[in-house]
Amino acid sequence: MKILEVLEDRVNKLINMAAELAKKNTLLKKDVDVLKEELNLAKAENTNFAEHNAELITQIKSLEELTQKENKQLHDLSEEKSLAKLVVDDLIKSIDALIERENEQ
Repeated sequence: MKILEVLEDRVNKLINMAAELAKKNTLLKKDVDVLKEELNLAKAENTNFAEHNAELITQIKSLEELTQKENKQLHDLSEEKSLAKLVVDDLIKSIDALIERENEQ
């Protein structure tokens, strides 16, 4: 008889343990569902960031190209300015030389 009581006690403990494990399993499944949802949100956010990053990269490349073009234009204008300055200096020298000749005559 005592063996039956011990056996019944162990069966009750196993039933209680199974019930506790079932509750824990349910909680863990809920946690997994929450984590899956967070993962999906994180993936969507990552996709948005990747798209935004690609747009920014395109804008940066465009700005770099524009900057290079403007730098080339600035360089060309600087060369033209130097050339114009030389031409004006030569013109002034020629005018001065003409005035000197006129004054000498």
